[in-house]
Amino acid sequence: MKPTICKTKQCRAGVPSLRCLAVAALTLAVLALASGAFAQGEQDAARVDTEEGAGESDAGPSTEPGAEPALPDDAEEALQAEAEGPVNAAQSAESPEELAGDVEPFEQDGGDDDWGEFDEWEEADAGGSSGGGAWDFQLGGFVEGLVAPRVVKSAASANEFAAAEARFRLNLDATHEIASARFRGDVYADGALGRIWFDIRDASIFVRGGGWFSMRFGRQVLTWGTGDFLFLNDLFPKDFNSFFIGRADEYLKAPSNSIQTTFMMKKVGLDLIWTPIFESDRFIDGERLSFFNPLTGEIQGDRSPLSPLDPTFPEKRLRNGTVHGRLYGSAGPVELAAYGYAGFWPQPTALSGPLAPPPDAPTAAFARLAVYGASVRAPLGGGLINVEGAFYDSFDDRAGTDPTIPNSQFRGLAGYERELFPKFQMGLQYYLEYTLKYDELTAPAASGEEPGSYWPEYLPNRFRHLITLRLTQFLVMDKLELSLFTFFSPDDLDTYIRPRVTYKIIDPLAIVVGANLMFGRDDYTFFGQLKENTNVYVRLRYSF
Repeated sequence: MKPTICKTKQCRAGVPSLRCLAVAALTLAVLALASGAFAQGEQDAARVDTEEGAGESDAGPSTEPGAEPALPDDAEEALQAEAEGPVNAAQSAESPEELAGDVEPFEQDGGDDDWGEFDEWEEADAGGSSGGGAWDFQLGGFVEGLVAPRVVKSAASANEFAAAEARFRLNLDATHEIASARFRGDVYADGALGRIWFDIRDASIFVRGGGWFSMRFGRQVLTWGTGDFLFLNDLFPKDFNSFFIGRADEYLKAPSNSIQTTFMMKKVGLDLIWTPIFESDRFIDGERLSFFNPLTGEIQGDRSPLSPLDPTFPEKRLRNGTVHGRLYGSAGPVELAAYGYAGFWPQPTALSGPLAPPPDAPTAAFARLAVYGASVRAPLGGGLINVEGAFYDSFDDRAGTDPTIPNSQFRGLAGYERELFPKFQMGLQYYLEYTLKYDELTAPAASGEEPGSYWPEYLPNRFRHLITLRLTQFLVMDKLELSLFTFFSPDDLDTYIRPRVTYKIIDPLAIVVGANLMFGRDDYTFFGQLKENTNVYVRLRYSF
């Protein structure tokens, strides 16, 4: 589900009028002032209580009296912390990247499969009790500006900016001994597309039934797996537009309307997540970023009459929902997990029918998919090693002969990360993608029969290899963070480089300067198709 567009009488087709922009600016200002005043009032109250000997501090919801006890595993707190971060980022941030919202998966919580020893959920600290069943509230958020001009000339896209936006985020947490509620909402003016968007990233309720059961239901951001920017068993929605235009890394993971249930049994946990209505990735559709369209054989951007790409979605019925499962545990320092998924491919990689001339030409569509996988992570040589695998079962075409449905695949990942020297982190990953029934896919069509693929010349190799490298350095008393993340495919001969510099000017204020550099020999490879979207960006965030 995409963010909601403002569509009033004054904002036809989502294009904001001056009146609407003025109202939005005024609303943002009032919200910012009210939120700042509320946060300052909480700080002052906490300071007075401390002086009077009350012994309470202005901490986040997880440490406030009456807040949720710390969970033994990422089934709840750590998994959601990775996706959305703390309510009050200005108070909780310990590094420039945390303040800027750019905490990476392996840095946010030690990895989203870090389960510890699965001790029983602890009761709230007796010394911090505020009196039984009282609710505690925490308010925070940030104001952020982002500008990302393209630095290469694009024949497919007329817009010179990949992003130009002003964003306001409101975070609200209400916590209780056995339940909590959470809200994360964004409103932002999008200068690149000329629209105002409302995006509710989290509106959920969490309840706990003793030390063995918990449930969160509502709109929420979900994630799991061991990869760093590589997702094998994580089939939750992603926003790849945000990833390639310089938004904070938290926006790579998109929200969904889901019910998450967690069962804890000593050293073993089970997560079951049901999304009643299928939610796809926020995929690249040609409106903001250009991509290669095999139907036309060329790069498609906002100049094309076919943009934005409008695929055929599954009917909004319960039978078309998605189910995610994870069984996890630990054996000493070794962490183990098994995963399952039943639903659809998250990207529109299928066709609604066989090739035909207009008006019967097919549209992009979502094929059914099941995924079965496992992962292991363990300490090794002063660092962490992780191995993960997944089998993508495209069960509507297991024979691999239907050109309208993608073939089944095996995907594997091996990674290693460690601190090479103080405050310098390195991470390496090797990713393999093996396409099954490849001979059937590339075989020429027999007389009167459909070929295995309509575009064999655009297919990736049977084995697609990808290597990633992450380097991170902290300087100037940890106020300055230098980061480099690189993807390189030796088969496709394409690459994607993400340099970034983050500086914490003062505790609530951080600036980020970076680039999204895409290169490729061919227009149809994964990163090669994005080379006309190469951009540099500047992002300024004030958190409260």
